[in-house]
Amino acid sequence: MQISLTDEEGALLAEQAILLGYDVTKYAKFILAQKAVEQLKVIPTFKATPKMERIIKKGLEEDAQGKTKTWPLGTYDD
Repeated sequence: MQISLTDEEGALLAEQAILLGYDVTKYAKFILAQKAVEQLKVIPTFKATPKMERIIKKGLEEDAQGKTKTWPLGTYDD
């Protein structure tokens, strides 16, 4: 990957890199890796539509009433 930095951006990165004993390239890789790890912790969410809300509510009610069944994974494999 190649990126272009302004002189000011390069200087700011260099100042932070020095604090960790890194050069700018290694520090940039470190920052990108940290951001990638942070994203792994983020759970994507979305707003359910009214129809989805009704289906979820019905499913939860049926589960509470014992109307649902579960099968342990792998138990019934051929």
